[in-house]
Amino acid sequence: MRKFVFVFALLTLVFACKKSNSLEDLEGKYIEEQLAKYPKTEIEFDKTEHDFGTIQQGEVVETQFMLKNIGTNDLYVAQARASCGCTIPEVTKEAIKPGKSTPIKVKFDSNGKQGNVEKTITITCNSENLVEQVKIKATIKTK
Repeated sequence: MRKFVFVFALLTLVFACKKSNSLEDLEGKYIEEQLAKYPKTEIEFDKTEHDFGTIQQGEVVETQFMLKNIGTNDLYVAQARASCGCTIPEVTKEAIKPGKSTPIKVKFDSNGKQGNVEKTITITCNSENLVEQVKIKATIKTK
């Protein structure tokens, strides 16, 4: 009986993890498939990397990247995700008209971090690439 319970628990854990991973993959693929149906547009960033320089551990810092629609079709940003939970990007879900810009606000919490860090923000939108990336970095001094 113990063997059965152990095997059942192990299989449940394995399949639960696989569902989670595949669900993320499906969400990403679904979003990209949906965006592929929209007319493509061209975009540009005012910068693709921001260096906060040296900050104290525990400090919360913010920056923004300006995303401009330089194409002829509306720009739709489906999502903005960071490579770590310590980094929170915010972007509008409204259509960005040709010639207009929108900020991507990024907040970074250095709590528990030290040394040189670099985080990536992935933006999924109806640009030619469908996926664009910007980065933040900092050198974190411990107290």
